[in-house]
Amino acid sequence: MKVFRVLVVGLLMSAVHRAAAQVDKVVISLTGASRTQPGIAVLAGRGLDSVRTIVQRDLQNSDRFTVAALTDSVGTLSAAFDSVSARSLTGLFYVVELQPVANGVAVNLWDVTTGVVRQRALYGVDPSGSGDSRITIHRVSDQIVNWTGGIGIAATRIAFKMKNGIEDAIWRIDNDGTNLVRVSRGGGGAYTMTPAWSPDGTMVSYSEHRDSRWTLYIQKLATGTRTAVTSMAPGDMYGGYFSPDGRSMVFTYGPPGGSGSTIATVNSAQNCCAHELTHDRRNADNVSASYSPNGRHIAYISTRTGSQQVWVMDDDGLNAEQQVPPDFKENGRALDSYSPAWSPDNTRIAFARDMADGGRQLFSWSVGGVRPVRLTSIGRNEDPSWAPDSRHVVFKSGRTGREQLWIYDVETGTFRQFSTPGDARYPAWSRVFGTNP
Repeated sequence: MKVFRVLVVGLLMSAVHRAAAQVDKVVISLTGASRTQPGIAVLAGRGLDSVRTIVQRDLQNSDRFTVAALTDSVGTLSAAFDSVSARSLTGLFYVVELQPVANGVAVNLWDVTTGVVRQRALYGVDPSGSGDSRITIHRVSDQIVNWTGGIGIAATRIAFKMKNGIEDAIWRIDNDGTNLVRVSRGGGGAYTMTPAWSPDGTMVSYSEHRDSRWTLYIQKLATGTRTAVTSMAPGDMYGGYFSPDGRSMVFTYGPPGGSGSTIATVNSAQNCCAHELTHDRRNADNVSASYSPNGRHIAYISTRTGSQQVWVMDDDGLNAEQQVPPDFKENGRALDSYSPAWSPDNTRIAFARDMADGGRQLFSWSVGGVRPVRLTSIGRNEDPSWAPDSRHVVFKSGRTGREQLWIYDVETGTFRQFSTPGDARYPAWSRVFGTNP
């Protein structure tokens, strides 16, 4: 993560008098800003320290700004911000002013160049910044990013599988790495994997291994109740992924006896009508299916050519073709690929691939392109999932010696680690929460 130096930071009482009382004058000089990374500072009225801290961190995590890292004592306003204070700043393009109002916060986005408020809004927030109510503050951060021409991702969550000792379960965490909450029941020797969010963020699907069988569940987050997904025949079910409209789900079906695996679909809204989409499981394994954002195509991994490669088919199983050209070892064998994931803007597929030196790295394939672009080079990396902005990718990496979650910004090339109490993998990034989940 980039670190920028604040040269001069202080809150000074100015001699500027308007019709009524004195106002604060903020003096900030910031280095590291640029046209593509404009300088921004977050200032807040009294009682909003937690709100200001969360918004400041969210803007830093967006990788769109050079953020002035202000402490509470420096970032707290004792009166309203004004145009004189705005024009006195150095190295900044924006100032976010947060002021307390009844049941929420008033948000002003100042343009430092002109000394005027470009955008303003009122938000109902919980100023404590704790628990699930933090999502209301993240929405303020997303509004600021949206105002400046980006796509906000602060009001999102990441579901993942975590193993801590003998405990193995599905968890979720806020985009900024806080508010860790357990989702699945776990216990009893069960193993879990491959969580996926419903489009509206109210449910998570995941696979659980118990009594020598993989079962696919859909769990409601508000109540904790879960339902086993129906199949077309007895066997293993895993790797569920919701369609963009939430009405169906693709998954991997493995029949008893282990004679290959197939991609299947089920009506997830009514939990019925499961049927196969691929029909070559006697000769190949087909796994890791995911819908394209428009719902018209499905990316998956198939071994039908002899190695694991990224394929794409229509949502009805027709017109299957290998999507990404393979890479090869010195002996001519193709290197295996894993876990394809569509970017929300429908332009790229991220996936993991084995390397000739024995490692595993992430790549991004532009649909219709020539060669995939390598994203990582350190450690063993896999399980990519895109943020709603199609700019950030969360993935599992063993680069620190433990399986942990990392976030990569494809535009700036910066990495951010999620620290979790146990080993983590299979991350899944939600859509932006518009209302309380």
